[in-house]
Amino acid sequence: MADLYDPDKMPENLRHAHERNDEVLERIYIGRRFRNDTERLEKLFELYTIMTSAKAA
Repeated sequence: MADLYDPDKMPENLRHAHERNDEVLERIYIGRRFRNDTERLEKLFELYTIMTSAKAA
């Protein structure tokens, strides 16, 4: 597993599959790709806050 996910050794087909998966999920979340990791984290924390608030209510 470690070799498969080593950025320098990852097979091209696995990298492509992950990129495609990321694209699909990001479009579900916000309708487009995230601009950067900061935008991605902001959205995930926003969703986490909503989810944890709903459980407390």
